[in-house]
Amino acid sequence: MFRTRFLIGVLASALVCAASATAATTSPPRDQLRSFVCQKALDPPARAVSVQAVMRPVTGTSKMQMKFELLRSTKSHPRFLSVRGRGLGSWISPTDPTLGQQAGDVWILTHPVVNLAAPATYKFRVTFRWLGSDGQTLGTAMQLSTPCYQPELRADLLVRSLSVTPITSGASAGQSAYVAEIANRGLTGAGPVPVEFADGATAPMSGTIAWVGPKSWARERFVAPPCSAGSVLTVTVDPMQTVDEFDYANNVLTMACPAPAPTG
Repeated sequence: MFRTRFLIGVLASALVCAASATAATTSPPRDQLRSFVCQKALDPPARAVSVQAVMRPVTGTSKMQMKFELLRSTKSHPRFLSVRGRGLGSWISPTDPTLGQQAGDVWILTHPVVNLAAPATYKFRVTFRWLGSDGQTLGTAMQLSTPCYQPELRADLLVRSLSVTPITSGASAGQSAYVAEIANRGLTGAGPVPVEFADGATAPMSGTIAWVGPKSWARERFVAPPCSAGSVLTVTVDPMQTVDEFDYANNVLTMACPAPAPTG
C-alpha cells in the first residue's frame, strides 16, 4: 500500500484550462484489477492465483474498502461458487485510516490464494466501496479477473481389473495366474509402483511395477494356489500410499473368485 499526492502549480489561466482538459481525458480509473497471476504446479500447496487491486477516491471519500472473493468452477459444478479462505469474503480497509481523503490517494492491494484444489477454474471478484464521513456509501464497483484453469497434474493409480487363469503346464502347473491391470489416469507417470495381492487364504503377496506412464497402464502377475469359488480376492496398488497421487479411493479392487470354467 502506498500513497501518492499530486500538486499542480498555476502558471496561467490558459495553461490551467489545458491541464484540466488533459487530466479529464487521462484520469486514471477509480477501480482496477491488474498483475493477475495463475501459477500451475504438480504439488497442491504451490498452486496459486493472485490479483492486484487498485483503488482511488471519489469526491467526498472518507474511507475506502475492498472485498476479495475467489470463485471456482468444476466439471461437476460448472457454476462459479465462492471459495472460503483467509481474507476472502470480508471488507478490507487500508492500514492508514486516512487514505482516500485526498484526491491523489492511491490504494494498491495484492491478494494471493495458494493450495488450490484441481482440476478447477478460478477467478477473482473484487468489490470496491467508497464511504463518506458519516459512514454512508458514496458508491460501489465490481471487477472480475480473467479465469485461471488449474489442472490436476498428479498421478492417479487405480486397479482396473483382475483376471484368474489356471496354469496347466510348466513348473507352476496346478497353480493359478492372477494378473492385475494397473492404470494411471493422471497426467504424471509414477514408479516404482507397489502392488499387493491377497486371496483371503494365504499371506498377501507383493510385487512392483517399475513405471506406469501418464494415461497408461501396466500388468503385475502373481502365481498362487487356485482360489475357492466365491472366496474374496483383493488387489491393492500403492498400499502404503507412498506415491503422490490425486485419489487414493480407487486403489483397491475386490472381487469374488470366479467359478471354474466347465470342462468337457
